[in-house]
Amino acid sequence: MQEFLEKVNPKQKKYFSQLRSKLRGLPDVEETIEIDEISGEWCPVYRVKGSDLVWVHFDEHLWLNFPVEAKFEKKALQDENLDSRAIECVKDAEESGGEKWATIELKSGDEVDQILPLLELRHSVLSS
Repeated sequence: MQEFLEKVNPKQKKYFSQLRSKLRGLPDVEETIEIDEISGEWCPVYRVKGSDLVWVHFDEHLWLNFPVEAKFEKKALQDENLDSRAIECVKDAEESGGEKWATIELKSGDEVDQILPLLELRHSVLSS
């Protein structure tokens, strides 16, 4: 991971480190670096019990994508404590290869903090 992070711009590295520390603190989360089949880029991937929690991408901005299964979507849309931007990314999830995937850009530490409750909810759905 250290070698991978040397190639990331400092601002993205800061936001990623903030996100990474929270994700790694969740139970049963595995971290790997894999090639994204669509972009062809190396990405950190976080999984819970073999299921994708979130993929992290580094382009002009740091961005995330994650699957939106029916059970997770229902819980996310019913959760009144989630940030409206997080809810919108779930609503706007697009079909790809038989699955819906949500995407969200993170341009600040505050935006990382705002998306974390959604990822924690996703973690709880995958853990159950």
